[in-house]
Amino acid sequence: MRKGEKHGGQKKKKTARVKKVLMNKKVGVWCRTKSGVICLPQPSAVCSGIRTRTACSVPQDEASTIKDHEFISWLRKKAGLEVCSSLTVGMSYHGRSLFSSRPIQAGERIMQIPHNLLITPDKLPKGVVTFLGKDASNYARLALFILAEQKLGQMSEWAPYIHCLPQMGTLHSTVFWTEEELEMIRQSAVHRETMHRKGSIKKEFGAVQQALHHCPHIFGDATFGSFMHAYALVGSRAWGITSKGLALIPFADFFNHDGSSEAVLLSDEDESFSEVIADKDYELGEQVSISYGKFSNATLLLDFGFTLSHNRHDQVEIWMGLSRRDPLRKCKIELLHSHNMLTLLDANGYDTGGNSFIIKEVRSPTGRGKGIPHSLRAFSRVLCACSTKELAEMATEAAAYDGRLARRPLKNRSREIQAMALLLARIETLIQQHVASILTLQFMESCKVKDSQLHIRHELAQSLLGGELRVLQSASAWLKHYCTTLSLRKQI
Repeated sequence: MRKGEKHGGQKKKKTARVKKVLMNKKVGVWCRTKSGVICLPQPSAVCSGIRTRTACSVPQDEASTIKDHEFISWLRKKAGLEVCSSLTVGMSYHGRSLFSSRPIQAGERIMQIPHNLLITPDKLPKGVVTFLGKDASNYARLALFILAEQKLGQMSEWAPYIHCLPQMGTLHSTVFWTEEELEMIRQSAVHRETMHRKGSIKKEFGAVQQALHHCPHIFGDATFGSFMHAYALVGSRAWGITSKGLALIPFADFFNHDGSSEAVLLSDEDESFSEVIADKDYELGEQVSISYGKFSNATLLLDFGFTLSHNRHDQVEIWMGLSRRDPLRKCKIELLHSHNMLTLLDANGYDTGGNSFIIKEVRSPTGRGKGIPHSLRAFSRVLCACSTKELAEMATEAAAYDGRLARRPLKNRSREIQAMALLLARIETLIQQHVASILTLQFMESCKVKDSQLHIRHELAQSLLGGELRVLQSASAWLKHYCTTLSLRKQI
């Protein structure tokens, strides 16, 4: 008898509490409930294919249909219970997806996967582990698991699941983009993050090369390309489970992302299963989605390989730094550091005198400017100081209040306008760069690109830059209104 059957009354109460949380409260990435922990994918790698907010069902070829039926039969047999009676696997215009096989009501459990189906790093053969370097992460270990199971082919006990994973050449994370394709998004911080991510994957490959070299009978002729692809599958599909760490959960990773959904993967540690509870009603045949988290298009594109058309969580990274010609540069850096406002070092160890800040969409140009962080405004005020007296006044004011430097508007309105005008100028420059890049992409699209993969990446680049442009324009509008208001008050 399973624990859930023995304590049926308690289990029903737990499920009811989880439903109440989902129906009445927006959940975060690690929201704890009395039933367990709400877990979301940890996007530290790359993509599983294009997953968008909406996708309709498309006809499947016979081979895909047979493959999906085999997978569902295997899943039920291996789980020993019905895991998804209300869902069916199908194909949308954006790849393998899940659809309702009957009408679903909000609050219903629509998936239940026992933890014996979890694929964890400890499932690697012991002989392989002895050859792994200390730097081999759990993502790399799971990537090796996929490579080993792919080598086994039909002999693998996980074959029905492995065969359903996206094939090489079908992923659209920016780590798979060519140098020419990456030029399309050079204006975005995603470009720099992509370079960093590629370096990290190469380092991971180095940590497992000895295992690949000594175990060709397990991995076959595995190359960096095949490892990168497997690493990508893990990074976009693995889930954080408190007692298991990182794990692949067959079937659960077929859910696509809906930025407005409140449904997430729930992990019940006591009952040893993971489940999804519907956050809304679904009609028969409708695609069922969950939330991966409150991610911007920059994160979605780098980690998963897709974007949303109007992502309310979009954000832009903006760099602000001191000029090397500023006569007060040294004094300003010392003041910033003394108030925990750090500046970054360059590759040569030289203090850049600057830092990056994240701005989000400012919902109202006449509001309080929520979206433009106070730390960024404070940094601009310090940058604009033109005397040691001003710097000393900022330090005195910070000590008199909460210790945070330049968090309040400058008392001298002219100086406050200058500080915000400096920030506005930086944002306007970014706007011009984004507009130029988008126009270039639109011109390239007008040439009717025949390469379907390049066409997809053109659209992804435009979506990314368009979302960032919207954020920048909202910040610009707020700063212009703020400076205009201060100017009118000054005149009065």
